[in-house]
Amino acid sequence: MAFLKKLFIVIAAFTALETVGTAQAALVVNSESAVVNPNTQQVLFTIDFNEVPNFFLVDAYNRQADSFQYFIEADGELPVFRGSPYYSQLETIVRAEEIHVAGDIRVRNVFPIGSDEPNSGGWGSLRGSVPYTLNGTVLTFSAPLQLIGDSDGLFSYRLEWYEFGEFRGFKDNKSAITQSVPEHTSIFGILAFGALCTGLLLKRKQTLAKSVASPTFHPQRERGGNKYPVEKAY
Repeated sequence: MAFLKKLFIVIAAFTALETVGTAQAALVVNSESAVVNPNTQQVLFTIDFNEVPNFFLVDAYNRQADSFQYFIEADGELPVFRGSPYYSQLETIVRAEEIHVAGDIRVRNVFPIGSDEPNSGGWGSLRGSVPYTLNGTVLTFSAPLQLIGDSDGLFSYRLEWYEFGEFRGFKDNKSAITQSVPEHTSIFGILAFGALCTGLLLKRKQTLAKSVASPTFHPQRERGGNKYPVEKAY
């Protein structure tokens, strides 16, 4: 009996370790952002995962081991999913589920639902695609605002992520806009103007110093007043 009890404890411990390992292996988005540059009309998407995602391993149903999708709401409202059907307010879906096909992230129209295009996942027609960069657990990619169906850079979105097609989590957020940076020519112009002003100020101070040193100088006289007589130099 004692042996069986110890064996049961060992089996239970291994089962617990296996469960913990599986939980730790689940794909999670630690942080994400979508930052718009108004000068270039580009938006930079950044995702930091808890582990390096695998976009090229697929199962028997051609589903990627890891994938994600952005649902873009151009009006900038939250929640993104509202109305009937729940995605009726959307026009654009950004799909990483198709990375294993051509190595890029594809942008599709939401409608018409049920597209017969290969690898579309049932979403609408292909609008375009963009490359991505994966540096460790951090993935980044840029897209023109026009490609994702936005014009002013103020959009909202839902980011969802999956493992072999199974939903794992989501984040709702809104885009952020970077502050405009002056062009180099403008910066040089400002510096040149500042240098010119400094030079003129120094010259004026030097002129004023020479005038004060003169025995015939008097502040009231210089300002056009005649309260005091002008002293004569001897």
